[in-house]
Amino acid sequence: MRDTPITEITKDISNGMGGASVGGGVDASAERHRAPRMIVPRVCVGIIMVMWVLAGFSKVSDMNAFVDTVTEHAVLPQSMYGLMWWVGPGELVLGLILVFVMGSELTKFFGRLVLVFSMLSIIGFSYYLSLVSDAVLLESGCGCLEGLERINFGMKDNVRSVHYARNGVLVVLHLIALIAPVLIMRSYSRKMAADAQD
Repeated sequence: MRDTPITEITKDISNGMGGASVGGGVDASAERHRAPRMIVPRVCVGIIMVMWVLAGFSKVSDMNAFVDTVTEHAVLPQSMYGLMWWVGPGELVLGLILVFVMGSELTKFFGRLVLVFSMLSIIGFSYYLSLVSDAVLLESGCGCLEGLERINFGMKDNVRSVHYARNGVLVVLHLIALIAPVLIMRSYSRKMAADAQD
């Protein structure tokens, strides 16, 4: 017997709701086929986003202090000091973009491109710190997270340790955010293929 339009609509609604049964239970097949939530990668992106927002806000709140810190580092040529005024706002924008990456762009090319750019920025900053002398770094700080950066946990003989450790953790978070979705989607595809064969 041919389905009436109303019967077809009812089937579509049932399928759209994940195959919920009349008693309110969720169809086991629909539950298996639900797209992965990517919780761990999203948490990693969220931590990275908070770091960029805090770093950007600390610079924007006192731009003169940040420019003075970069000047004390004596690494960049004076012709680039004008660009330092754009670092803080740029970090805030990057942090806001990561909100979208965490939400809907995590597995898309744009989101992955933003994460790669963010990770390369962290690595570049670590290289910049390697060019600053220990004495200057201990005196003026790195200029990234004012206040927090001065907590060196007594490691004054190696002031870079905290900065490098923090940047290393951030790089690991980037790698997890980049690699984990690929592994999760591969696992999901294999599961879907196996279910299709059953």
